Amino acid sequence: MQQSVVKTPSGKLRYTVAHRPRVTKRLHLELDQQGGLVIVAPKHWSRAHISATLAQNTGRVARFLADARRRRVQPLQYIQGERHLLLGVPYALVILEETATKLRGKPRVTLAGHKLYVKTAQPGVFPVKSALNAWYRQQAMRIFTARMQVIAQKAPWAQGRTLPLKLRSMRRTWGNCSAKGIIKLNTHLIKTPLPIADSVIAHELCHLEEMNHSSAFYTLLEGLNPNWRQHRTVLRSQGHLYLRT
Repeated sequence: MQQSVVKTPSGKLRYTVAHRPRVTKRLHLELDQQGGLVIVAPKHWSRAHISATLAQNTGRVARFLADARRRRVQPLQYIQGERHLLLGVPYALVILEETATKLRGKPRVTLAGHKLYVKTAQPGVFPVKSALNAWYRQQAMRIFTARMQVIAQKAPWAQGRTLPLKLRSMRRTWGNCSAKGIIKLNTHLIKTPLPIADSVIAHELCHLEEMNHSSAFYTLLEGLNPNWRQHRTVLRSQGHLYLRT
């Protein structure tokens, strides 16, 4: 099948077109074996009509891709040598068994070189997963707090304000800002490259001034992060990899 491209606000969207006898009125979305987008369209639709329809429904397409790709990704197994991400860098998991006395009852997680060490008195999926989740949360709180302060220095409307930060492991949202100015970030964001995490932080900081997605909001965001469109594209296309648990 020949690949086509349609331009969207977040970048180029590549897809192939297929036809099915049962599809006669509207587009259907599928993934191919490589995870690429397949548009199943009525046979009488022209390429131009398909492209125009996609351009008008980029939000629906993005949601489909994120959900479909996430469902296809195998869950993590928490075994020796498995790759786990921190700030976009993969680390090989090394599980070491220690005595409970030596660990004082708590597993320890450390980074050394390109390896992620988990020392635990109870080897197995649940203890290792629990230890890693707690460690990711610690890293996220430490790093995101610091990055939020750095980015806020470039946002006049945020200076002089307290910036409460909460973390939550979410499946569909990378961040949000409440009407009270509390910023909530997805703990899984700590697995993304730092520019991507910074982009989400900048987005939520802009909501302190504009609690909407108006042109005024995007003017603020453009000033804080001119590359926000590219970063959004990365999250939409690769977010399923960072959400693996």
